[in-house]
Amino acid sequence: MRPRGGFMVDDDLLVNEFTYNGFKDAIRLGYSLDDAFLREIKIPVHDLARHTLIVGSTGSGKTTTAAVLASQLVNYGSVLIIDWNDEYFQLLNNLGVNGGLVVNDNVRLPGTLGDWEDFITILDDVLELTDAQAYLLYKLHDEFGKLDELSVGDLITLLESMQPESKWMLETKASLLRKLKMLYNVKTRHLYNVDKTLMNDPLLIERKINIISLRDLRDLKIKRLAALTLVCFIEKIKKLKTLGNVYIVIDEAHNVIDSNLLNRLIAEVRKLGIGFILVTQSPAVINNSILSNCNVRIFHSLKSYADIDIAVKSLGVNELRDVLPRLGVGEAVIDAPSFNGAVRVKICAKQYPVT
Repeated sequence: MRPRGGFMVDDDLLVNEFTYNGFKDAIRLGYSLDDAFLREIKIPVHDLARHTLIVGSTGSGKTTTAAVLASQLVNYGSVLIIDWNDEYFQLLNNLGVNGGLVVNDNVRLPGTLGDWEDFITILDDVLELTDAQAYLLYKLHDEFGKLDELSVGDLITLLESMQPESKWMLETKASLLRKLKMLYNVKTRHLYNVDKTLMNDPLLIERKINIISLRDLRDLKIKRLAALTLVCFIEKIKKLKTLGNVYIVIDEAHNVIDSNLLNRLIAEVRKLGIGFILVTQSPAVINNSILSNCNVRIFHSLKSYADIDIAVKSLGVNELRDVLPRLGVGEAVIDAPSFNGAVRVKICAKQYPVT
């Protein structure tokens, strides 16, 4: 035992248990707070490929935890960060990541997805379409044939040319156009990429941390559209190109976590080598499907009784009910398939804590 960074460190205990179990590819997160000595805590990379949920109240350290994961996952694939509040560049720089960063702070929404079903699903998620409005879009598809390469602007033009057959259709058309023009109008059309060639958009550079900043998108609906479109776009790139693993970090995920598209992708894209890292403030906004499909769960401090109750039920450890609201900044309770149980951890990107 010897002093290290102000702590008494037992070298034998500074070996994660996963090393003994043969998990050589693992992400260092920090140190256990439940042991007499400092025990390094790592998560095997294959656990993180099966989706990760990071939850915590404002200021609890959840964004830093996501950055710690991203800074090391780039060694095992490509990382895409959908940065809602323009925080990750500085965080990753502080972690010593610089040459591996690719920042796109002039985001352009893909002009088209090349898939009508996904296109309509995203519009439905973002605009909360009524059944009549969704029906009208499918009717448009039936009338005009294959529309897979349609953009939002094209859709507006086509809808405007459509002749209503009844009063309800006229009213539905008018209300649908109002919603669509919230997304695409004179002030926002510069946000869209007019190049419809899917493979030409450099949104994902291999073996890099690609940060997509949404800071210039002021409207919440536009941000939602951007986040969902970009995720869907990456899925299609992954299907068309030979890429290694891709890890997608979605900051402020509560803004899109109710999306039908996101729920589908989380359930299906593991086989493509895509792992999601969802960062949000409250587990109360997360449906059971996403909770069950995120195999790594990281809970920072929670204050709401409803949030704590969901976290405790998710972890299956009632004793944590009093622990979760008392966690300090940067402390978390972590559960992963390769763990024997939930572990209380001090998140630390460095090899040893510094005091």
